[in-house]
Amino acid sequence: MAAILLASVIPAAVTAPPLQAPPLREPLQELRIGAAAAVDAPHAAPLVVIDPGHSGKYIRSRDKKTGLRDIDYPNYPEIYETFDIGSCVAKALKADGYRVILTKKHALDSVSLAARARIANRNKAALAISIHNDHGVGFKFQAAYDQRGLKGPNGRYHAMYRGSGSHRTVFHHPTVAKQSQRYAGIIAAERSKAQRRKVSVAQNSFAGRPPLEPGNLAMVQLLATVPWVYNEMGARTGRSIYQATTITSEARYARGLIAGVEAAIPFASRAERMSDASLRHCLTNRVEPKPGQYTRPRAYLPLGY
Repeated sequence: MAAILLASVIPAAVTAPPLQAPPLREPLQELRIGAAAAVDAPHAAPLVVIDPGHSGKYIRSRDKKTGLRDIDYPNYPEIYETFDIGSCVAKALKADGYRVILTKKHALDSVSLAARARIANRNKAALAISIHNDHGVGFKFQAAYDQRGLKGPNGRYHAMYRGSGSHRTVFHHPTVAKQSQRYAGIIAAERSKAQRRKVSVAQNSFAGRPPLEPGNLAMVQLLATVPWVYNEMGARTGRSIYQATTITSEARYARGLIAGVEAAIPFASRAERMSDASLRHCLTNRVEPKPGQYTRPRAYLPLGY
């Protein structure tokens, strides 16, 4: 069946699944960190949306525009690790003069993938980044995914899509795709230097992962109208996939993302860059919702904490 262009998709009638997404909160306010952040950065500053992976509760709904299944779920300990990394990346970017929005206020907030995309779209983000890690693979696996994908054997780019049949939805924003591709290359290069491992610009695959929709583009990227780079880091450190990763790997991942964003969308700032010591301190001292209660349960505190 012919592919549906995202800009003009009219989905067929569908029966909603029995499990519906809980009411969603969209944190549209810019991130405020510390007393100095009471005054926003100048409006000329680029706005960056940071999307820490996964939701605190299982979400299964239908995107109204495309009819695609919008599914997210808790994934431990990734959900804690990526939120801490995202929060500290946001803090560093804010200190350097950028405007920043996190798609979640807390690690275990439940926010649908469509809602995350809307946050970036409505705020006209200069760049959005998703932060994930994978405890099923080791640190040799490092990837950045853009919205343009890779060329096939014929030298042409594949269609970037999700779904099948009447709901197959193709990403059709060529200018955004090219920007995403350029930013992904820059972020991958900076991550490679910071993480001391090769980070590849790759093409994702969601084939054979039901109930997720098949395709080659993350749902947040598909539904976005802004450049979006989806980041993954291999995080397995022991025999168990539930073993938290090391604080060193978190700090290097965060440092690479900070440098990558700032190289992709440069912005002159008088602020000093966050030191390595300050970054490690941020990652090991995230507390919410009140002092003394760590973001992560003790079982998921990182190695080296």
